[in-house]
Amino acid sequence: MSEKPTPITVHVSNPDAFKGEGSVILLELADAAVARKVARKVAEETGRGVTVRDADMVLIEAIAPAKIQ
Repeated sequence: MSEKPTPITVHVSNPDAFKGEGSVILLELADAAVARKVARKVAEETGRGVTVRDADMVLIEAIAPAKIQ
């Protein structure tokens, strides 16, 4: 029997969305490299800060909000 890969969490938050009530996007991916790539793309496209964490919620990478021109 094969084990499921440990999930890597990509967390995108936007505290100013929805009239100040905030919004959260949470993705679980199996591959840390893919998770980091997705997180960078989301930060670039949305201008939001994004964090990538392992299954124990240990920070892998924090990506600062990108400045959208």
